[in-house]
Amino acid sequence: MAAILTVILIVGGAIGALIYMIGRPNRYSKMTDQEFEEDAKRGSILGAVVIGLEHSLRRREAEYMIEEKLRIDKDATPVAGEPPENTLQPKRMPAEDSSK
Repeated sequence: MAAILTVILIVGGAIGALIYMIGRPNRYSKMTDQEFEEDAKRGSILGAVVIGLEHSLRRREAEYMIEEKLRIDKDATPVAGEPPENTLQPKRMPAEDSSK
């Protein structure tokens, strides 16, 4: 019973919050043109900062991934003159063993 009441309370709160969000006045409706332009400048500067930060983080991530791939490829490359460890050795045919 308590669980049902809790669910009803949560759903009711979510619906109430949604009605409040839809019904509230638009923040731009009471702004002057000058206030709107100042807000737009702040938003564009903030957006540019976020985009620049994301670009620098993604570049570092991409460089890291490339370095890791090169390191793995370098470690996986067998050294010349040494047989690879994971390959099967050729099996001798019974005819070759009897000739010796």
